[in-house]
Amino acid sequence: MIKFDYNKKNAWCVWCKRTENPHPDFNEPIPTKVFLSKKRRKIELCLSCYEIEKNLSNEANQDFYKFLDDRFEKLLMLDKHEKILMNV
Repeated sequence: MIKFDYNKKNAWCVWCKRTENPHPDFNEPIPTKVFLSKKRRKIELCLSCYEIEKNLSNEANQDFYKFLDDRFEKLLMLDKHEKILMNV
């Protein structure tokens, strides 16, 4: 079982960019865990994004940690593309 960090100061999900727990009953930072990808990137995910990525990697029959690298690289490309468009 994977343990997530609760009440971690400066918790931030790399995927959804949340910092606060979206659940209305909790006024606390979002629970996160730092995962070490195949390429040794430290990727901090919230519980919700982790569950989504885990399910998607299972459906694709891919290793979860390699799947994180693939997703991270796609997000980097999108971020660079967005910055280029904003400067036009």
